[in-house]
Amino acid sequence: GRNIDESIVAQLGCGVYSDGRMAQRSTFPIYDPVNDDLVGVVGRWLGKPSKYIPKWKIIGIKKNFLWPVKWNKEIIQKSKEVILIESIGDSLSLWNAGIKNTLVTFGVSISPKIIEFLLKQDIQKIIVAFNNDSCNNSVGNEAALKARANLLSFFDEGQVIIKLPEGAKDFGELNEKDPNLIKDWYAGTK
Repeated sequence: GRNIDESIVAQLGCGVYSDGRMAQRSTFPIYDPVNDDLVGVVGRWLGKPSKYIPKWKIIGIKKNFLWPVKWNKEIIQKSKEVILIESIGDSLSLWNAGIKNTLVTFGVSISPKIIEFLLKQDIQKIIVAFNNDSCNNSVGNEAALKARANLLSFFDEGQVIIKLPEGAKDFGELNEKDPNLIKDWYAGTK
């Protein structure tokens, strides 16, 4: 129901659990990109929103996650550019718009594993694109500033930019409005 092409979710191994800890969740396996071991599962609640049920549930140690590197490492290596985003939903929306050089932080901080990956790939441009929470609590906006400051310990000033989604809280909302808005956002990072 999020206007994501079914071939994308199939490529990324998405499925729906009917029971267990991930019951009624659209789930994504998280693999270690080096040895292809399953290191976690992330699931998005499919039922009615509730303050008692978290929208996203994570099994595994998220500081060890590099997602979706199993599927887009070559794209990142070729472009020397990466877009850091908060959630799998944001990544799906970007992929749906044809933008696949994404890396999910699973929240609003950047793990040492992600920084190590960026350094090993000799990334030349990092776009911090956390949620635009300016109309609410500004968590994503403030976290983007902290993330940039953290990344500047490893990268030059011109290599790290902040470019939050414009006209929506996140890329999922932009995708629901019109995937072309995401393409326009990306053109604005050039």
